[in-house]
Amino acid sequence: MKKRNVIFALLLGAVASFTSCSKDDDLTPEEIEAKEKQELVAEITTNFETITTAQWAFKEFQPSDDLLAASESLDGALAKTTMEKAEHAKNFNLALSFVAEGNSFKAKVDVNLSDEEIATQLKAYQDAVYPEFSEWGFILGKESTLASFRRVIAAPFAADDLKIDDITSEETGLCIFSISMRDFSELSYDDTVLAQKKLIEGNSDKIYINADGTLTVETTSTDYGVSKLILEEVK
Repeated sequence: MKKRNVIFALLLGAVASFTSCSKDDDLTPEEIEAKEKQELVAEITTNFETITTAQWAFKEFQPSDDLLAASESLDGALAKTTMEKAEHAKNFNLALSFVAEGNSFKAKVDVNLSDEEIATQLKAYQDAVYPEFSEWGFILGKESTLASFRRVIAAPFAADDLKIDDITSEETGLCIFSISMRDFSELSYDDTVLAQKKLIEGNSDKIYINADGTLTVETTSTDYGVSKLILEEVK
């Protein structure tokens, strides 16, 4: 490139930068804040769209220190069950996705195993967690047990006030809830910044995409604090 062309390009960039700064200088503080909020909400919307248009597989469950300690205590049956479900969930090749239904997105969790492989994993889970059941001739129900594993990766996305029966069907084993993006229109810019990771309506957990493309949900429990569910996109 000739020297005069380089100088022209630099001058053009400087003029563009100056013009951009001048436009912002003409805005009131309130207008600048409104602009910044608009840009932030656009970024949040992009993250929500990424979450609801991709398919996500179970990668890792990171229990809080309190949950881990409780699972090892004599009276920590619930915590132990939570840990066991997370441990065995990875064996069912689960994949979470969302299906658009108007302005909401219905959760769906596929179990990418053959019927024979599902039966094998269900037996392995029963033998590990309830070894006495085989002696009694008792077998865990397929659909209800699969529903419990689907909840491992789906329930953290559900609204806080939903109960187990609102999240999955014990009869079919399938997810039955939907999500929608949180409405940020009534929040101030500062409140939007604070709430940007709480992007699902009715869900107070932080949900965000990491630099490596994985998806994290910080599942919060009043008893055990914050644990992390980490999913990875299915390519």
